[in-house]
Amino acid sequence: MRRVEIAVVGGGASGLMAALTAAEEQKRQHRPVSVLVLEAAQKPGRKLLATGNGRCNLTNMHDERSRFHGDVLAAEAVLGKYPPQAVVRRFLSLGLLCREEEEGRVYPNSGQAASVLSILLEHLQALGVEILCERPVSQLSQEGAGFRLCSSQGEEVLAQKVILAASGQAAPQLGSNGSGYALAKALGHSCTPCFPALVPVICGEEKRCKALHGVRCRGRVSLLGDGKLLGEESGEIQFTDYGISGVCVFQLSRMASEWAKTKTVNGIRFTSLQFSLDLLPNHSPEELLGMLQRRKRLLPKSDNMALLSGFLPVVLARQIAKEVLGKLVPLEVLSTYDIEKTLLCTKSYTFTVKATQGWDRAQVTAGGVPLSETCPQTLESSRCPGLYLCGEVLNLDGDCGGYNLQWAWASGMAAGKAAASACKPQKPAKSSKPRRKPHAANR
Repeated sequence: MRRVEIAVVGGGASGLMAALTAAEEQKRQHRPVSVLVLEAAQKPGRKLLATGNGRCNLTNMHDERSRFHGDVLAAEAVLGKYPPQAVVRRFLSLGLLCREEEEGRVYPNSGQAASVLSILLEHLQALGVEILCERPVSQLSQEGAGFRLCSSQGEEVLAQKVILAASGQAAPQLGSNGSGYALAKALGHSCTPCFPALVPVICGEEKRCKALHGVRCRGRVSLLGDGKLLGEESGEIQFTDYGISGVCVFQLSRMASEWAKTKTVNGIRFTSLQFSLDLLPNHSPEELLGMLQRRKRLLPKSDNMALLSGFLPVVLARQIAKEVLGKLVPLEVLSTYDIEKTLLCTKSYTFTVKATQGWDRAQVTAGGVPLSETCPQTLESSRCPGLYLCGEVLNLDGDCGGYNLQWAWASGMAAGKAAASACKPQKPAKSSKPRRKPHAANR
C-alpha cells in the first residue's frame, strides 16, 4: 500500500496546478516532496489540450466577475488572491511566455495548448511528483487522521490530505464522468443540480434551422424569458440544422440549459425562452428603412428575395424574405408595411429555446459542490477536514474567454498551497536493527 502526504484526484488543469503548487510548497519548507496524482484517463491534461481550439486560452486580463456564474461571492477570496496577473506571472516563472490578444484573452506565445501541458508536466517530474494514469478513484474514505483511496484496479493509497480535482461531466469523450461529485458526497458534501454550459442550443423552428444550416453572420443575441431581457452578447452567430451556436450563443447557453432542465433561470420560473437576433446591429431601424426604400425605387422589377441582398448572407436574406411574404413579388408592389415587417425581422429574428445539446457538446459543467461548504481562502472542506476541492467539481463556471481556466489555476494554487502547508512531516520508519550494547570501556 502506497503512503503519501498529498493525493490529488484528477490530472486536469486544476489538479496539475494543485499538485505543482503543493510540491513547491513542500520543497520550500525543506521537506521531501510527497505528492501523487491519480488520473482516470490514459494521459493527463486531455481537456486542457482541447481548450481554445487547441490554443489554450489561459486566462482573461479583463477579470470581470460578471463572467463567472454559480457561487461567485464565495469564490471571491480565491479569485482575488490569484487574479489573471498572478496566473500569467505563475506561468512566466515556469518558463512559459504568454501574449494578450483581443478582448483580454491570454494565450501561450506558441499558440499551442501542448506547450502549457508540457511545461506543467516537466516541472512536476523535476520535483518528483508521480502521476499514475488509468487510475480512476472508485472509493474515498477517511482513515484515522488521513484518507484511504481505492482505484478501480484494487490499488490502495493512504494520504494525509486529499485534493479533489476531478472534472465535471462536460466532454465525456475526453475522460470526464462526474465521478468527483460522488466522491465528495461520500464525505458529506452536497451537490447542486448540474447541467451543460457553453453548449449549442436546440431551437423549435426545425424547418428554418434546416434551411439555414451552415450560415454564419455577425450580430447581437438577446435571451428573453417571457419577453424579459435576461442577457445579451455580440459576435458570430452560427446556424445549425437543429438551432444556433457560436461564442455569443455559448455565453448565454448556461441560462438556456438551466431552463431546459428546471424551467427556471437563476431560480426564477419562466414559461418560455427565446433568442432574439439583431442581424444588423450596427445600423438603426431608421437608417435601414431608408436603404430598403431606396432599393425599391432603384430595382422596382427585382423580386422581394433581393430586398436584403447585400445586407445579409444570401441564404439568410432569402429565408427572411420568404418568411415575411411567402411568395415572389416585384419590389415595386411592396407596401411600406411589407418593408417595415422585413426590417423588423432583421432586427429581431426570434428562435424558441427547446433544449441544449448534451454533455458531449458542452465545454464546461454548471453546478457542483457549493463553495459554502469549503473554507473561502483555502478551499478545505468544512465537512471533512483534510479534504480540499478545486476546479470544475465546485459550483463555479465561467464564460468563454479564459474564465474557466482562470478558476482552474486559481483554485488549484489555493488548494495545493493550503494542503501542503497543513501536512505534518512524516515520521521516519523505525529501524528494525537491534540496539547496540555500549562498549565495556564506556560503562
